[in-house]
Amino acid sequence: MVLAEAMFRTIHMTVQSIAMNAIFFLFFFNLINMGLKRFLPNAVLNKSDLLIIYAMVCMGSTVSGHGFMQLLIAIMTYVHWFASPENDWANLIWPHLPPWMTVADKEVLAGHYKGESSFYFQANLQAWVIPILAWSAFIFALILVMLMINVIMRRQWVESEKLTYPIIQLPLHMIDNPAGLFGHRLLWVGFAIAGGLDVLNELHLVYPIIPGINLKLHDLSRYFTEHPWRGVGWFPISLYPFVIGLGFLIPLDLLFSCWFFHLLWKIQRIIIYSFSLSTRGGGYAGYQSMIEQSIGGYLSLCLIALWASRRHIRTVLKSALNLEQSDQSQEPISHRTALLWLFFGFLFLIGFSVAAGMSIWLAVVFFVIYIMISISVTRMRVEMGTPVHDIHYGGPDLLIPPTIGTRQLGARNLTVLGMYSWFNRTRYSDAMPHQLEGFKMAERTNTNTRWLLFVILLAIFISILATFWAFLHSSYQMGMLNSHMTWPGREGMERLQKWLTQPLVPSTSTPISISVGMISTLLLALMRMRFLWWPFHPAGYAVSNSWGMSISWFPLFIAWVIKGLTLRHGGFKQYKQLVPLFMGLMLGEFMVGGFLCAFGTITGKPVYSFWPY
Repeated sequence: MVLAEAMFRTIHMTVQSIAMNAIFFLFFFNLINMGLKRFLPNAVLNKSDLLIIYAMVCMGSTVSGHGFMQLLIAIMTYVHWFASPENDWANLIWPHLPPWMTVADKEVLAGHYKGESSFYFQANLQAWVIPILAWSAFIFALILVMLMINVIMRRQWVESEKLTYPIIQLPLHMIDNPAGLFGHRLLWVGFAIAGGLDVLNELHLVYPIIPGINLKLHDLSRYFTEHPWRGVGWFPISLYPFVIGLGFLIPLDLLFSCWFFHLLWKIQRIIIYSFSLSTRGGGYAGYQSMIEQSIGGYLSLCLIALWASRRHIRTVLKSALNLEQSDQSQEPISHRTALLWLFFGFLFLIGFSVAAGMSIWLAVVFFVIYIMISISVTRMRVEMGTPVHDIHYGGPDLLIPPTIGTRQLGARNLTVLGMYSWFNRTRYSDAMPHQLEGFKMAERTNTNTRWLLFVILLAIFISILATFWAFLHSSYQMGMLNSHMTWPGREGMERLQKWLTQPLVPSTSTPISISVGMISTLLLALMRMRFLWWPFHPAGYAVSNSWGMSISWFPLFIAWVIKGLTLRHGGFKQYKQLVPLFMGLMLGEFMVGGFLCAFGTITGKPVYSFWPY
């Protein structure tokens, strides 16, 4: 995965909600099971075994993903290797960096950036060991906090609330009833359509004389050249088969809200551009004020989810304090143990941040906001199943400085915020949704949740160390300068440099934008609860303004049209009959695309990448 994403950029397999590589391996384990049933029936993997394998691959993918640890390793070294008299980072940033967070030795970094060296030289190992151990403990604590929240909320979100969990439908069928799934003719029709398109485009790449079909991004903004329409910004449409397949599994109102609100955000962008209402830039989602509105939506979604779960939370607290007896026999661990681990994990994150130079109050505010966004992403994903959930440039590291002012925060606080940009840049590699989906699949397959919890913890621990090893083993051979992963460090450090040299005064624009997003989401939720006919889902408002929705809104629109027509004219029975066809679109794309990705990574040759570019 590190080679495929960070070094060769064969495919971005961890920027989507569903772990393509986990489906890839699950398919082959099903094939192995078919052989074992015939020759070694006692060795056949059961449902729990397949779930454990799937959960471990998902957890490894998120930990080593393009939105998580790959960015960390880039930022750990950039500030020292690229320091120069022109940027003056040696005086501007270095004094505020604790030595255990980065690797500063230029001779050690020379092999890392230029390649043709070995990570296993003694000097290299000695320089990396302390930062690796420090960040490994931080990452484990961060994911542990997410896991304990899932353990506490598991019964409410897995058993009590009737959430749809669209992401797990394909892997669950492959685990729970593979014979029924693979025996369905429509599955292979969908498989042939999606896989055939990818094969055709691979042939076109190798032999250009063979015509291909471009399913990827067509930017419509080139057609909007007049004022004020050119304010629409990047406006791609695509025809990803697997997104259409996944969209067919998403509830109809959520599908509608995704593409409708995405277009509404585009209208807002045109209005802002037309009247010059915003002087602040932004990212893929448009102006920074629009990104902050989305974050306000996520924060409201968290509050709504916690309010809806208030009785369950009250029961958990009472049982943990022995004020009330409750049946915890099906829980992975007791409520008291989960709360204790949650407390100690959060305490470690605060302690780590304070040791790095952050004020205690800022660390608490920072991680409270981060956890709230994580809860929202998780709750939204298990309900909506969006193909991508990303929040570019919307983490607390970018919300706090303009609100309080960089001069008021001080250089040490700003430096830690800059070093934390790697896990806040976007959220498509969040581990928390995968954990909750694992618990849901355990409930459906009667898998022991205690054993699943242990496996998740083991996978987290192994994945952290394995990612460090895989990345550094590769970088010392190939060189970071020959890879695609120097930009995270540049992005984080140049932003930090700007904060330190061009201080921001406290501004009301950020809290106002966040408040607008929060109020809008709450109003949408109230209307939805009051009127059954209300077509707009509040989660669609929050998630629709993102890079991920920009590249997937049109396939979701197609899925909405197909699903709507199916339900209107054929009813639920016809919908159920067509589900295997759309699962086949997903499976065909993942299998053929996964094979091409593996071939390209092993051989180093360019191959057709079905996602996203």
